[in-house]
Amino acid sequence: MNTRWTRSEIRAARKTPLKPLLEQLGYRLSPTGQGNYALLGRSEEVVVKDHYWVRLQDGVAGNAIDFLVKIHGMSFAEAMQILRAASLPRPS
Repeated sequence: MNTRWTRSEIRAARKTPLKPLLEQLGYRLSPTGQGNYALLGRSEEVVVKDHYWVRLQDGVAGNAIDFLVKIHGMSFAEAMQILRAASLPRPS
């Protein structure tokens, strides 16, 4: 499928709040203070806050799209479809 995404759709997807998204996808998170959460059950240490994440071992970081592609192993198109379908609150 060759879906084209508008800039506003991509911008909105990047701002998807990660905590509810990851919980919806079955990830377990543990609060670490100051609004940060650690992903549990992973070999690498990943910290999530708002719509941003970072993998502490190598500093790889990004937004919701990047998480789904780099950590969850999806293609960009798959990530966009998940983010479009997710019934999550969007920032204004």
